Amino acid sequence: MTISVIVPFWNSEKWLGRCCESLDKRLEVILVDDHSTDSGREIAESYGFEVIENERTKGVSGARNTGLDYSHGEWVTFLDADDEMLPQSWETFQKAISDFNVIQLPHKRLRGQSERTAANLEGIYTLSGLPEHWWGVWNKLFRADFVKDIRFDESLQYGEDGMFVLECLKRDGRIYHADRHLCTTRHRFENPDSLSHKKTPEDVMIQCRAYEEFLKLTDDNALKLVVAKEMEKLWNRISRMLSTY
Repeated sequence: MTISVIVPFWNSEKWLGRCCESLDKRLEVILVDDHSTDSGREIAESYGFEVIENERTKGVSGARNTGLDYSHGEWVTFLDADDEMLPQSWETFQKAISDFNVIQLPHKRLRGQSERTAANLEGIYTLSGLPEHWWGVWNKLFRADFVKDIRFDESLQYGEDGMFVLECLKRDGRIYHADRHLCTTRHRFENPDSLSHKKTPEDVMIQCRAYEEFLKLTDDNALKLVVAKEMEKLWNRISRMLSTY
C-alpha cells in the first residue's frame, strides 16, 4: 500500500530538518519548494529526498497542488514543514486504512510546552455531525482515486484546507475517524511566519466569499448547513479582529 505525503515549504530552514528527520522512508515523500530563499532545499536534499519546485501559483495551495500532480500513492496525506510525523506513523497509517475515501486520525497539538491529543471517538461521521478538526488536511488520509481531480483553491491564503475537505464531502458526506490512540502527526504552533499568525480581516472575508460561491454550487442542504455554521464562525472572527483596530 503506497502512501504519499506532500510537504510544501517556504523559508522553513529552522524547522525543515526536524520534519525531514521524522518522515518514514516507506512513504512516498514529496517535498515542494515554494520558491524559498533560504537553505531549506539543501536541508531537504541532505536527507536524501528529492525536492520539487512549485510549478503552480506561489503559496501553500499551489505547492500542495504541485505535490498532488506528482504523487503516485494509493493514499495521500499532507504535512506542514514545521510539523512532524510521530514514530510508528507508517504502521499507524496501515492500521487506519479502510474502505472509506477520507480517514481522519488523531494528532498531537503542541503550543509552547503544552501538548494535547486532538481526537474524536472512533466511528463514521456524517454531515449532521462532523468530527472536531474536520477541516484539516494534515490529520487525514485521502484515497488518491477519490481526490484525483480535486485541487486546493489557489486564490486563498487562509482556509484552503477546509475548502478542499468540503469538495470531498460534496462527493461523499462521510469521514471515518480511526482509533483515537492512532496519533500520526505533531502539529506545532511556533512558526511566526505561518499564515495562521498573519491572517487579516481581508483574508477571512476572502474565505467567506469562497464559502458563498461553494453554497451556490451545491443542492445538499446538510452540506449547506455545515458551510453556514463555518461562515458564522468566520464573521464572528472578523468582528473580533476589527474590534482591535
